[in-house]
Amino acid sequence: MSFAQRINLRPGDVVIVPKSEFNVVEHYVIYGGINYFGNHFYYENIRIYGVRTIAESQFMLENPKYLRIRRFTGSDYERNRAIERAKSLIGKEYSLTTFNCEDYANYVQYNKAYSQQTNNVAAFTFVSLLVLLFAALAS
Repeated sequence: MSFAQRINLRPGDVVIVPKSEFNVVEHYVIYGGINYFGNHFYYENIRIYGVRTIAESQFMLENPKYLRIRRFTGSDYERNRAIERAKSLIGKEYSLTTFNCEDYANYVQYNKAYSQQTNNVAAFTFVSLLVLLFAALAS
């Protein structure tokens, strides 16, 4: 039984996997369904390759565990539109700050690209710089 079947994935569902030792960084992958050859596949946006499709066998090899599943919550029509959005961006270049895997997954599911991870890093960096500035001014 495939991974997708075991956890009852449907096209448009997002699989979130760890990309760091302590699960600080997460990778977002969209389940695409079953292709013409009967194989499960996924869409991902990854450094070097950008947006691409990936076979479940390769996905499982690169990501032996997952953190959680974010189910698609719309109607079947909306689910089909989400998959069309996923397909339409195949080949688009990856950018850590403006179009990463979380941006892509959110765009596919919600029709709005955004990344909470990027926002958190930006906020942390800003606060760190403020602390350093105040420390320098105080000394």
